[in-house]
Amino acid sequence: MGTSSWRSPLRWAVGALFAAALTTVATTAPGTDPAGSGASAPAESPVSTEAPSPPASVVEKGEALEFPTPATAGLPEGWKPKETHTGDLFIREAGTVVSDLRITDGVIYVEADNVTLRRVQALGSRVVNDATPGVCGSGMVVEQSEFLRSSVQTRDTDQPIIGNGGFTVRDVVIDELPEGIRVGAKECGDVVVEDTYVKIVPPDVCEDWHGDGIQGYGGGSVTVRNVRIIMEEAPDCYGTAPFFYPSGQGNTSLTVDGLLVEGGGYAFRAGTPGSVRNLQIVQDAWGYGPVDVLCGALTEWQANTVTVGSSGTRPGDPIECAGSGN
Repeated sequence: MGTSSWRSPLRWAVGALFAAALTTVATTAPGTDPAGSGASAPAESPVSTEAPSPPASVVEKGEALEFPTPATAGLPEGWKPKETHTGDLFIREAGTVVSDLRITDGVIYVEADNVTLRRVQALGSRVVNDATPGVCGSGMVVEQSEFLRSSVQTRDTDQPIIGNGGFTVRDVVIDELPEGIRVGAKECGDVVVEDTYVKIVPPDVCEDWHGDGIQGYGGGSVTVRNVRIIMEEAPDCYGTAPFFYPSGQGNTSLTVDGLLVEGGGYAFRAGTPGSVRNLQIVQDAWGYGPVDVLCGALTEWQANTVTVGSSGTRPGDPIECAGSGN
């Protein structure tokens, strides 16, 4: 998002203090939002006399894992389209399978249940399954596909690439775009994202960017398995977080088992009930700190810093659960 130039040095100063704090038992951070999601900070309130929520159980040992890359996820090697299309595409018949399509500068509107998009190359294009009021394209599957920019300029007002509820994203690449996956429209169903690579970068025109890799806003239950999310930022152009499923925005619950994230003010932000394990955060690849999490809402917590090599990740220190989850 558009932020004055003081933000970058402040990020690293705060990040250094946060890293030092990880050597002690984590405490809940104040209800502020320095990463700048756009939500206003809650007003200060009197100290509660109620007993605090019990913390999530902590599993400290991390595993070496291999996550998807642009070379291992998405379209098969040597793929060629059987059909090309420019502009918007409407799918209104239940059970439709769209395969081996290249679409450029359009929106795929899914207005029927159980639609499958398989081996689709989307250039400057996106998918939405709840654009028509009262209509959900529930049961949608997007698999073995890739989403890339076209020659059209990207902007900070660009919409999420895939959304909003009742769908599965599997074996997909979203690369070099300012937005990723939106989990919303809980009335349309829950969301699963697995075996997928997402790289979010600043838009060409950046005034007030709020980019995310996966974001929840009024979302149902989200399950994330074997997913890698990278967020790159630029001076005066900052996103929100690689993973952002906060409290206070109508989200339901989350299950994370295998997520590698890097970048953002906080790399992982979550404020709903659920469980988190095999969360891996690239060492020092954050501005303020690795996580901002409502710990008492979770039944399980396991996270580690890692370094990333050609053969996968190498776990480092465990990451304490900390924050407010806003």
